[in-house]
Amino acid sequence: MSIKTNIVSCVAAVLLAAAFTVSPPARAGEAGAFIGGMVTAKVLNNMERRTEAEERQAYNSSRQAAPAPAPAPAPAPAAQTPQQRLDQLDKLAAGGYITPEEYKAKRQSIIDSM
Repeated sequence: MSIKTNIVSCVAAVLLAAAFTVSPPARAGEAGAFIGGMVTAKVLNNMERRTEAEERQAYNSSRQAAPAPAPAPAPAPAAQTPQQRLDQLDKLAAGGYITPEEYKAKRQSIIDSM
């Protein structure tokens, strides 16, 4: 016999036994109320968790969708006069930050731009 045939036979036997058995009318007692309360609590808890998860997802997606404010652009440096540029060049040369050749080339370009 196959498993399917065994299951069908068991179900049929249970149904026949139930049909020939006299039982008192079903009534909702304390056990029924307890089970109903447990089922209701479980359903409500699941609904509450789902609602919270949906709200959290909506909040996170709205935060990701909103572009971050762009940083303020840096102020444009004020145009330096040729004298200020030469003074700065002298400080760089005195500090050893540029070579004498670089100093001469840059100094000449500043003078030529006047």
